[in-house]
Amino acid sequence: MTATNSFDVKALPAQGFQWVKERVQKIDLFDETKADLQAESPWYQLGGMYYLAWMLVLFTGIVLVALYLPTTAQAFNSVDLLSHHPLGSVLRGLHKYSGDAMIIAATLRVYRMWFTAEYKNKGELTFILGILLLVIAMYSGLSGYLLIWNQRAFWATKVFATFPTYLDITPANWAWPWDFAHYKNSWLIPNIIGAGTKLVGNLTHQGFSTSQILMGGSSIGQATMTRFYSLHFALSLILLVLSELYFYKNRMKRINLKKPVMFLIIALLVFTAIIFPAESGTRSNPEVTPLPILSDWYFLALYQLLKYMDPYWATLWTLGIPFVTIGLTFLDFGSERHWLKRPIFTTIGIMAAMEFIVFSLLIIANMANIENDPPYWFAHLISMITIGQFWHWTMYKQRLPMTVWVLFNLVISTWYLFFWHLVVENTKLNGAFGGHSLIAWFEATFHGAAVSINFTNLYWSMLWVGFSVLQMLVAGFLFWMARRKRDEREAALQLEGAPA
Repeated sequence: MTATNSFDVKALPAQGFQWVKERVQKIDLFDETKADLQAESPWYQLGGMYYLAWMLVLFTGIVLVALYLPTTAQAFNSVDLLSHHPLGSVLRGLHKYSGDAMIIAATLRVYRMWFTAEYKNKGELTFILGILLLVIAMYSGLSGYLLIWNQRAFWATKVFATFPTYLDITPANWAWPWDFAHYKNSWLIPNIIGAGTKLVGNLTHQGFSTSQILMGGSSIGQATMTRFYSLHFALSLILLVLSELYFYKNRMKRINLKKPVMFLIIALLVFTAIIFPAESGTRSNPEVTPLPILSDWYFLALYQLLKYMDPYWATLWTLGIPFVTIGLTFLDFGSERHWLKRPIFTTIGIMAAMEFIVFSLLIIANMANIENDPPYWFAHLISMITIGQFWHWTMYKQRLPMTVWVLFNLVISTWYLFFWHLVVENTKLNGAFGGHSLIAWFEATFHGAAVSINFTNLYWSMLWVGFSVLQMLVAGFLFWMARRKRDEREAALQLEGAPA
């Protein structure tokens, strides 16, 4: 007797190749296959806008190459001299704002693909390429940012180039399992992650090596300038070659935008370059640190995240955001593509957009204190996904997503409250280290003990536990009501079918 649905391991490579082949055939780089949809909605013109802005970046960049001197001694003077010439100022501004337009178009396109679920129906690779185009545009802008060689660009690049070194620094309260003196004050799951990065780091020094490769040494200098100058060219050159090969092979039209639309976009960019000339700032000075240190607008939210988290975890979050975004798309089961019919993923998309905007505004206002600020961002994350879960329940009455989310919140919040505030977090109690925030709160509340502790994180941990319990009770009530209605319907059907 043979099983008809047996699992064939030997067929996996062929199935994987077929999976990739089907999705490669549906790749859409710059919305070139959506000419019909572009007439219905401007959202489907974003790919063409990206390509048009990119061509302007390439054209103006080629001209600027002839006028720019890529040395630490002459870079700032060449840019400043160019900025004082009317035509040079417009040329430089058009290069900068076209790069910004690329990032804006790529970002909005990723959000469009997310909310319309374009990653479904064999569109996964197109969505991945959409994110890749966004990342390339961001890092191309970042690599060109240093070339100005002014104070702001120098220090923002220093933060960026030294950011990977945090991967070689194990997080707080981390210890090897056999280090019993410290292991009792450490987390299990973070320890597993920390052990992994530590083992890899011992072999590759991934953080230090990445920083050395970016800077060309241990500090920002001429080697850094040369590498960023080369990287700035390489990103566009590689993308240009690959995209041209794609268009040549598939006989696709590069830009489906109408001529009036193209003219309007170019005119707006030129107008912006004239009204708001690209600034030169002041020459870089390694001896004077500007505060706050700000990068260009598209990395501001990540800078704020660094203030809210341990640098180690902030680095992992930064590197993991694209992978988490891609991974979530494979959890979006079902055939529905309308954003109102995919509540969980819709609320996640809204949450991501809100956090990006709010984080960017907060760092501009220089408002962040990791020790004192309540974790509003984390509370916002939990509450938005909860809204999505209950919204999903009202539409589909599916118990599994709600059950997983409720139990996840209850277990993690309870574990975080008791384990972190009892075992891990040493606080200053009565002038001496060795107390714990939960014990200190109990003594201060019920015994009037004098403590010098900021209980902000403890209060929010307790609030999270209460919120999790409330979720569980509400979900349980909804499950009970749904079951009761189902039983009533079944009883009614049985009565109707009973003989008279």
